[in-house]
Order: sequence, then C-alpha cells, then structure tokens
Amino acid sequence: MKKSLAVLAAAAGFAFAAPASAIVVGGIDFGTMGESPTNRHLETATLAQTFINGNGQNATAYGFITTVNGNASYCGTGGNCGLFYIASFNNSQNFSPDYVEFTSSTIDVYFTNDASLNLLDQDSQANLALIAAMTPWVTLSGHNNLGGGAAPNAVATGSGTLTGETLSGNAEGLLDVTGGQAAVVSFLDSDGVGDAAGGFADIAYTASFNNFVLNEFDVANGLAIGCADGSASPGAWCYQGTSNLRGDTEIAQVPAPAPLALLAIGLFGLGVVTRSRKS
Repeated sequence: MKKSLAVLAAAAGFAFAAPASAIVVGGIDFGTMGESPTNRHLETATLAQTFINGNGQNATAYGFITTVNGNASYCGTGGNCGLFYIASFNNSQNFSPDYVEFTSSTIDVYFTNDASLNLLDQDSQANLALIAAMTPWVTLSGHNNLGGGAAPNAVATGSGTLTGETLSGNAEGLLDVTGGQAAVVSFLDSDGVGDAAGGFADIAYTASFNNFVLNEFDVANGLAIGCADGSASPGAWCYQGTSNLRGDTEIAQVPAPAPLALLAIGLFGLGVVTRSRKS
C-alpha cells in the first residue's frame, strides 16, 4: 500500500515539469484540450477528510490537483507549481449508514509556486493552515437540483459504507464557479452541466473514498481516533480518496442514489499520499 501511494505521489510531482501548451489560465496550463470550452477536467487527490455520522453535520477535506485535462505537467511557466484545495460540505441530511446528502458545499482552490511541500510531514490541522495561506485561485460552490431521488436542496450526495470499521463509497454533486481570479472564473464558468430542473451548473463532481490509510501524524496527535475500529466521532480525519471535477459532462439527471456517494467524504478522500515536490 505504501508503495502504491508513493507511486501516486511521484506522478503528482510531474506537475512541476514543462508546460504542455499555450492555453494558460491563472498560471495553469490546460493543454490542447483547453481550447474547447467543454474541457475543464481537474483530477484531485484528497489527503484527508473528516467523518460524519448523522444529520446537521459538516465535513472538511483537503488535497491537491494531480492532473489538469489529463496532464500532470500543468505549470504554465514550466517551473514548479501546484494547485491545492480545501473543501467544506455542510448541513448533512437524510443520513443513514449507507447514504447522506449535503445542502451546501464550497471548494476553495489555491495556487502555489512552492516546490518543497510534503503534506505527510505534519497533521491535517497544520496542512489546512498551510494551504489556506496560498494564493486563492478559484472558489466552487454547490449547485442543487441533482435529481436521481436526492432532495431538491441537496448539492452533494454520498453512498456506501459510511459507518463501521471499514469505510468506503462514492460521491457525486454539482458545482458553480462563484469567485477567484478573474481569468480563471471566466474560463471555468461555462454553464455546461445540466441539472434536474432545467438549469445549468459549471462542474460535475464525482469521487471515491475509504479509510484504508490514515495520516500518521493525525493518528499520533489524536485527530483520527476511532477511524479504524468504528468508534470515530464527527470531525475525526478518517477518509482518503480521489475525485474528478469535470466541466465537460452533461448531466440531465444525476443517477439514482445507490451508485452515488458523499461529495467530500470521498474526495474530496484520496489516500494519505506522500507528496514531495522537488525542482
């Protein structure tokens, strides 16, 4: 497992290589695919996400962008850079051991030229502070009317095994571009993803998550208590995973809840990944 995570981290490191094309927005190269207004694809790695177990609760996640339109070498200047994010999913409702909805969500994406980051050198609280100090790049907010059996006010849904010793599942939701650098907002604000009420969002979000690997500093500092034995309390850093943010996927109606999953719980859970950035 550690070996596979190291490979993933190494792949993410390629984001510091030469640019792929001249389609550069906010310092990020979107490659030749970026010429099309329907190609806004960000793959992410979630380093950690907090646990919830009922209604009226909030989840927090953080991580980094591994590829942009399929390119790990996404620095517009050809130097060392990267995109990181902090996500919040608020006011859980209709919670059960295998399903949950959130009525609001925000994902703040940040830009940095720092090439020496390793988010496994400290716990999640320190990592949140580190990311929040970076340069704001874009803000994405939840979009409701998901369809597929979700309540009309839900902006994200999750399903899978949400309680117990072994946690895993998937997530899905819709997002709108609501703030950030002017050029980035203009580029990503495409209204290309249909909702279940005839409206349009900018981004379709999907994710997967589990509790197989935890940040060792979270464990040592008491931030992941109960994540491995089914006794975790809300706020424990229990999840890791992957996600996709796509502006090129038309969604007339989100599929039925069964194949869906928690917008952030998954993601925005990718494994606790060793991310070393070197020039």
